[in-house]
Amino acid sequence: MFFRRIYQFHERIKSNWLWLVLISYVITAFLTLCLQAWRPGQENVLLDGFLTALAGILTTIVVTTFSFVFVALQLASVQFSPRIIRSFFEYDQFSRFFLWSFLACVAYLMGLQYFGWSDASLIYPKFGIVGSFYLIIVVFPLFIHHIIGNINASSITQNIALRTVREIDTLYDALPAVVTTDTIIRITSPVSGYLDSLRYKRLEKIFPHDSKVRMEVRPHIGSFVIQGGILAEIKCPSEKKSLLSPLLKEIQDCFVVDKFRSYKQDIPFGIRQLVDIAIKAISPAVNDPTTALNCIDYLGTIIEKAALSETVSKEARLLTQKNIFIREFSFEQLVDLAFDQIYFWGKEDYIVVRHIIKTVTNLVPFMPCADKLSVMVHQVDDLELQYLHTLTENQSTSYGGSFARREHRNSLRTHLAEFYEAVLKRFQQLQAEGESIQLKKQQYQRYLQELKTSRE
Repeated sequence: MFFRRIYQFHERIKSNWLWLVLISYVITAFLTLCLQAWRPGQENVLLDGFLTALAGILTTIVVTTFSFVFVALQLASVQFSPRIIRSFFEYDQFSRFFLWSFLACVAYLMGLQYFGWSDASLIYPKFGIVGSFYLIIVVFPLFIHHIIGNINASSITQNIALRTVREIDTLYDALPAVVTTDTIIRITSPVSGYLDSLRYKRLEKIFPHDSKVRMEVRPHIGSFVIQGGILAEIKCPSEKKSLLSPLLKEIQDCFVVDKFRSYKQDIPFGIRQLVDIAIKAISPAVNDPTTALNCIDYLGTIIEKAALSETVSKEARLLTQKNIFIREFSFEQLVDLAFDQIYFWGKEDYIVVRHIIKTVTNLVPFMPCADKLSVMVHQVDDLELQYLHTLTENQSTSYGGSFARREHRNSLRTHLAEFYEAVLKRFQQLQAEGESIQLKKQQYQRYLQELKTSRE
């Protein structure tokens, strides 16, 4: 919590040029006075060599850093828009501060030598030395972290949106707020961004234990929320509203909204990243299907772990005791997120389709119940490959679809047959009953017979 407050304070300072300069000068002056009191220095001992070395280090850092930065910006401009290069210096106060503070420090160090103020007993060279070390040890790592974050797509889009919103605030007056009279208390987001995490333990501690008070969290962890958007709704009798009012700010602070998603409490975020890598890998521009297959393999690992885990998290069960209900992704949503988009963009490539079927087939024995097994069944059924069951060799000559080669169609038939057999075996092991399951068994047995006769 303490480090997060420091980070938020640093983010606020970065957006204001005057605060950046003032705080840096205050820190440097304070450290210089401490150094002067601790080590006054000997008279007639010149520090020219030390100051020259520091000036050379600062110059090297600036040249090297901005060489890499401009290469990264050029790549980002190709991917996003060429207009972001202009906004890099025009709107990014911290980047301008980094460049000019390093150049100013180099000029100061060289000026000390030119005017003969490099005597060790004076405070002037100590100010330059402390300032140089402050730039190298503190400002430089912060700038690297800042650049890595600011070239990210989420950061670029957020900065564009914030600048546009500020311009709207400047040009137009806001409409009066709509006053609601219902008994529902709404917890709103103070800023726009992604719901990074929820402080479960703190929320469970401060929320009153009352059967008549119920709280429902609206967005999933990882969802984007706009400023003023509803994070949660508290339903309570009107006589208890006054008791909850002092707690609203503390409850709002339990929702962490940031400009980036993170792995913390956000299982779909890891899936989303693997899916993005796979989609880009199978695109014509990259054409790297091996990477896509590797992503599908590890998506299978995630889905297996999700299948063998409880559907409700430990934190959700803890909050339910206080009548607090949060939204979580279901197993079916995780499976859809893992495979749907990859199949949509890779359905023209039989290797990608075959690997998805193979991965799902490997997951079938790990399904602990019929409900989760049905999710995997629907996933393969939704690939809409049933035409392969009845497509004959005579018909294949006029078939103009994605899999025009007989070899590809037969390979898919083999993998589909393995999937059907695995599902039938798993249904039997689970002793699953029910009308829908019996119908699915009969359908898959028929599919197996059709695949045998349709093989070319």
